[in-house]
Amino acid sequence: MASAPKRITLREPGVAGSYEIVERRGDGSLLLRPEAERLSEVLRETEGRVFRDEEFAAHLERVAASEDDLPAQPPA
Repeated sequence: MASAPKRITLREPGVAGSYEIVERRGDGSLLLRPEAERLSEVLRETEGRVFRDEEFAAHLERVAASEDDLPAQPPA
């Protein structure tokens, strides 16, 4: 039985997001594959969190790159 792929989350502006670790190389470097995050996961992970400037920018990048899986809001 194959094990689930290892995942990593980066918050560095410009590369923020979730990645699957594809390969661990002998020199210690990692080969990563971007993974589309669901917006609900991003919100659940960061709800109520206070961000500093660079963290907020990274958060906005994650939100923009995520797949919107939230239910549609009914009209007010």
